[in-house]
Amino acid sequence: MNICYDEKGTGNPGKGPVRGRFESGSVLEVDTIAVVLLFIDGVGLGDQASYNPWVTHPTPHLSDLLGGNSLCERAVGAYGADVLLIKTDATLGVRGIPQSATGQAAIFTGRNAPAAMGCHMSGLPFRRLREWVEQDNIYRQFRRKGWRATFANSYTKEYFARPATRRGWISVTTATVQSADEPLRDLSDLLAGRAVYHDLTRRTLKRYMPELEEIVPEQAARDLWGIARDYHLVVHEFFLSDRAGHKQEPELVSWVIETYDRFLGELVRKKGPHDTIVLVSDHGNSEDLRVQTHTANPVPTLIIGDREAVEEKEIAKWDLTCIAPLLHRLVQRQIRGKEEKDG
Repeated sequence: MNICYDEKGTGNPGKGPVRGRFESGSVLEVDTIAVVLLFIDGVGLGDQASYNPWVTHPTPHLSDLLGGNSLCERAVGAYGADVLLIKTDATLGVRGIPQSATGQAAIFTGRNAPAAMGCHMSGLPFRRLREWVEQDNIYRQFRRKGWRATFANSYTKEYFARPATRRGWISVTTATVQSADEPLRDLSDLLAGRAVYHDLTRRTLKRYMPELEEIVPEQAARDLWGIARDYHLVVHEFFLSDRAGHKQEPELVSWVIETYDRFLGELVRKKGPHDTIVLVSDHGNSEDLRVQTHTANPVPTLIIGDREAVEEKEIAKWDLTCIAPLLHRLVQRQIRGKEEKDG
């Protein structure tokens, strides 16, 4: 396994968290057509086999999208007029097993992070990679175009109080949104339906806050669309899929797959005719329970909506660096379509 580490694992991330209230009507009005990016950690396109829980566990909503197929490499292809599953290279031409930090950096910047760093980097980004993603990423790119992008996940005060967080040990997703001075969503936003917790149902948060009400994944999907109506792009990160692959606890694996399938099903059901959902992962893991490590399998890019934004000639060389340009293209096509419709 070719994983390397930066020479310095600490450092000040530069700016503290930007916190703001996400009141209804507090953002500039944008077109009600939206793009939703679902980043699901640690899900590869594996074999149609007994060791792949994405095949053996029921996923009625995913299967409905994929013509009766499970989420595996065999299902790659187009389905109807608005669903496309693309086999996505996560190795990016760098030897070794793909890892979280550089995989996520590639997704959120559109640049080849493993090649820039010289290797695949695991876990949270060290200072060199963190500064690299802060320089240019999807949030900053959208802002330069006058478009609005937001991260839907909520944070707790305890997260920012941790010594590790204060030293700069933050995820790529957090580093990118902070770099654009976008406000981060907190518990008050979550309780008001203006944020979505990382696990969708608030199950893990309830362990520390017993008084908190757990919600169904369908409600998380409805909340996410509520957020999306004020933005061109809304992003959600779900990482328990990667944890389930590492831990290989049957109950957690089952819960993750059922919960996410229900969430995705409701998200699709509530999708407007011109909205687009893009689901992508950073590396393989939970699709092969024979191992507790990441895999070299390709990962899914699942497009639900404007699949014509991807040209046929692009598919053969599709990799993680294609995601950010795709998001730009989807929004641009939406804006152009709206302008043509309005004359």
